[in-house]
Amino acid sequence: MSVQLFVLCLVCASAALALWIIARFRSFGPRTILWAVVHVAIAFVLLHLVTLPLHAVSSSSLPAARFINAFGVALPLFVYAFLSGGWVTRVALGLLRP
Repeated sequence: MSVQLFVLCLVCASAALALWIIARFRSFGPRTILWAVVHVAIAFVLLHLVTLPLHAVSSSSLPAARFINAFGVALPLFVYAFLSGGWVTRVALGLLRP
């Protein structure tokens, strides 16, 4: 499996996990558009700062550093990014209902 295919699968899996969380836990998440946008901004900042923990784990002497980077750092950040986008969508759709 190539690196590009692995990253594509990782991103698709994180989107599926976020969708499952949104569908399964309907009362979980922000209720106002302000807090939903705040979560999107936090996810944006975390994704831009992802290189810091990735380099820290890679430079350590851990034998499974690649797996820790993929499943311990990147996957949770991608899930949170998709989850925050889903929360904005859910709140926006709630505002459209009369």
